[in-house]
Amino acid sequence: MRIGGSLLLLVEAVIAGALSVASFAKCGTHPALPQPAWVITTTTKVKPHMRGQFEGYLKQVIAAYKKSGTPWFLTLETFAGDTTEYTTVVPVMKFGDLDGPSVPAAVQGETGWERLSSKIARCYTAQTRQYSTPLTGLEINKTDAPAGLYWVETRSQTVQGKMDDYLNWLKDDYRPALEKAGVARFRASIVVFGAPSGEIVSMRMLNDLAEIDGGPVLARALGNDEARVVNAQGAKLLLTSFTRILRLRTDLTY
Repeated sequence: MRIGGSLLLLVEAVIAGALSVASFAKCGTHPALPQPAWVITTTTKVKPHMRGQFEGYLKQVIAAYKKSGTPWFLTLETFAGDTTEYTTVVPVMKFGDLDGPSVPAAVQGETGWERLSSKIARCYTAQTRQYSTPLTGLEINKTDAPAGLYWVETRSQTVQGKMDDYLNWLKDDYRPALEKAGVARFRASIVVFGAPSGEIVSMRMLNDLAEIDGGPVLARALGNDEARVVNAQGAKLLLTSFTRILRLRTDLTY
């Protein structure tokens, strides 16, 4: 069955699905975790000389989320790309939960959170927040595979009117090739708020950095000629594509 229909219908469908983002940290070993409809991704550009202070303040934020009962909190650091960036990911069970105070404000009180947020603000030069819904039907999640610290993230903006075609390419061509190449975990999501319309984020786990020495993942699975054909089919559906490597910060994750 091909993926069809409007973007609105697609978003409604994926909201109803389960989310496995927590497998960054636990690799799918906790299937009983509550399944949120949304994830908030916040990317912060930290001043290099204030990384230590920022991480200390971030630990206080993480403690507030943990105390509130939030099931997981992820922190990733850019390894290839802008190395001043930290990316945090937290779940939102439903969008209406955002009507109340933020989690840190609810735990620490408005005054306490204002003080902490002011300290955090002095540590960074820019911050971007996005709200996404998962495409769970595209996931690869081999729960018996060891945890990986490094992930390849690709942010792709589709040509107007080509979202369904690109999602079908991911489902019919790209994902099967990843499975053939032995990729243990793959995630994809639609950014609904905080990015240009039509942005898809995909993330592929690396076993280790040495895996990159084996060459492009599609070429490993399909051979160079077929990989070029598959890549060309996907590329014609995109306006832009940007790839970086992220490293999971296990000390800033639960």
